[in-house]
Amino acid sequence: MSETNKPNDEVAISRRVLGGEAPIVINEITDRCLYSGFFGTLDSVRMKKVNDAIMAVADRNDHDMMIIDLSNVEVIDSAVAGNLKKLNKLLQLIGVEVVFCGFKPVVAASMISAGVELDNIQVEKNLKRSIKYVYQKQGLKLVPIQK
Repeated sequence: MSETNKPNDEVAISRRVLGGEAPIVINEITDRCLYSGFFGTLDSVRMKKVNDAIMAVADRNDHDMMIIDLSNVEVIDSAVAGNLKKLNKLLQLIGVEVVFCGFKPVVAASMISAGVELDNIQVEKNLKRSIKYVYQKQGLKLVPIQK
């Protein structure tokens, strides 16, 4: 393998899809962190499928963190918010810390109006901040590749 085609061990982002069929895909961000982005309308039936898929992947892989990106979700009602809290608790019980990100202001406002509290749940503004948080927790850092 030539020097220019040599893999770079410092690159932490994996393109390997670990699980899922539409409407959920779960990807690996680092060796120990999973990522899943939700989109569209979430309801209790869909959340059950999402929870089952995430729990199956989390159970069969050795990851201790997961980013759940909600930036493409338009509405979260109190039932769905309850399901997100339940998913967070389930993952915590099997040793996976969850980082939620991407709550739109209108979604956050409707959750607060509905009395939904996300106490003791890690929330970051966006995916970029979530990745920085995960890297910091895992003792990693993103560095430019030398050309």
